[in-house]
Amino acid sequence: MLRLGLGGSDHDFSAALICDVDIRVAIEQERLSRRKHAIGPWFEDPFRKSIEYCLETEGVSIEDVDAVVSSDVLPARVQHTLRAHRLRLYPHHLCHAASAYLMLPDTPRAGVIVYDGFGSVCGPVPEEAYRSARETFSFFVFDRNGYECVGQTRGLGYNEQDDFPTVVTNSVGMLYELVTAALGYDELDSGKTMGLSSHGTARYQDVLERFVEYGREPSDCFRCATDDPSLVATIRDILLVGRGSFEVRADLAASVQAVVNRALLRCTSFFRDAQIDYLCVSGGCALNTVATTWLIAHAETRVPVVVAPHCGDAGIAFGALWLAAHEDCGRAPELTFRGSPPNPALARPGRLYTQAECRTAVHSAYPRLVPDASVASAGSLARLIASGAVVGVLNGRSEMGPRALGGRSIFADPRSVLTRERINRHIKHREPYRPLAPIMLRSQYDQYFDDARCADAFMLKVARAGARCRHLAPAVVHADGTARVQAVPDQGDPFLVELLQVFQRETGVGMLINTSFNRRGEPIVESPADAVDAFLGMGLDGLYLEGEFYRAAVGSRPSA
Repeated sequence: MLRLGLGGSDHDFSAALICDVDIRVAIEQERLSRRKHAIGPWFEDPFRKSIEYCLETEGVSIEDVDAVVSSDVLPARVQHTLRAHRLRLYPHHLCHAASAYLMLPDTPRAGVIVYDGFGSVCGPVPEEAYRSARETFSFFVFDRNGYECVGQTRGLGYNEQDDFPTVVTNSVGMLYELVTAALGYDELDSGKTMGLSSHGTARYQDVLERFVEYGREPSDCFRCATDDPSLVATIRDILLVGRGSFEVRADLAASVQAVVNRALLRCTSFFRDAQIDYLCVSGGCALNTVATTWLIAHAETRVPVVVAPHCGDAGIAFGALWLAAHEDCGRAPELTFRGSPPNPALARPGRLYTQAECRTAVHSAYPRLVPDASVASAGSLARLIASGAVVGVLNGRSEMGPRALGGRSIFADPRSVLTRERINRHIKHREPYRPLAPIMLRSQYDQYFDDARCADAFMLKVARAGARCRHLAPAVVHADGTARVQAVPDQGDPFLVELLQVFQRETGVGMLINTSFNRRGEPIVESPADAVDAFLGMGLDGLYLEGEFYRAAVGSRPSA
């Protein structure tokens, strides 16, 4: 049986194709449309490219698909288009929860916290003619028999008749977006607020918490009237009095981050008596690595905390596929990705590109690329990086989620902060305060970072750097002494394992800088053609395409 899973809401659209319980391929629409979060004009189908990608990869057509599954916030026009394909829809937060649970081994008993901006419509509000209830926090317990929702906090959202932006109360995600907008960042740019928060202190936390209540029950865990004009005025006044200085902006970011930390930690109390083996965090706000790490450090529930690489709305596709399989078999299914356990294989579910496709992309850029046969393996690439080169890499399958995990990455030497400055200021043209992440083998983690609970394969936790890391690899240490580490299994991707091992032999340092391979304002590259195009516009020192290495011809490099 072939099923097509669709992810997204009004952003982060994706598609995934499964055969029985084996996921075959998945892709985010943004990687193909080349627009971040796949936000496009009204006349474009937000799923067409991703659906075609999945079907073409497996050599099937839409007529071969037995069912299409997604969450119930799937755009109405898409529901209309696919109405003849046995469309099955599930609650948004339940899809998020299932997408997290499927990453766990052997269907254990797990608690799942889902929090984001808002999810499914839960029904009308009799006393509010213009509003409906929306999911903002949900709490589930999953085990081998299925799942149970143990509680849910809901907010009020306006029933808009078109695509006019809405606001939902009782949502920590909406509060964070409100501060992000006040700081001058774009919609869905809350990651910048998180990075900025490390440069400040939470001296406005009390001010923000005048508008917040933390409840003791799952039904009222977080109360905030995000549509209160006085809240908006208060945030603007903070910035106005501080004249918009970097210090006041950083302190405001730190303050809203402290609110998120406290809200998430409160959520763990609802699983105190649930006898769980794991605690999963999912939904768009699960990308807030600072809050997750705060939870790990302070939660009473001493069980492993798991965040899936696809925890945002793109991962809805996987959750809906799990729920459909559960519905059919009556128990928790054990999904795989191309025959392998989903953790960690599902982090990189894209298709493979052939060497012929890579060479076609290179030839299309002739004569701006020059081949360099001296770099033909991960080991020789590691030695080049050790000499100071900053390189773009297309290696194997692409990632699902916002983190570059070695499939579409820029790698560099972490031993000098000047490398970080060069990448931020001259290659990626982004804010200089934003951190760069380290990648290392899991066996090396304890030599550089504290607390093994934060050794994460998907860059979704924050670890505190030890003295050795601060001394030997300062380029990956953020202003607050932390780093968002990618800990690669020692038996993981052979290319990454060799790259890291040879770099350590060359330099004595067991890690590299790993940042996403994309230009400012663009999604991470997907295809060899995307990689060539981005490389020529970024000023990188080289491009590694599936075993072949290229440099920019003289006169082809962009000016700094």
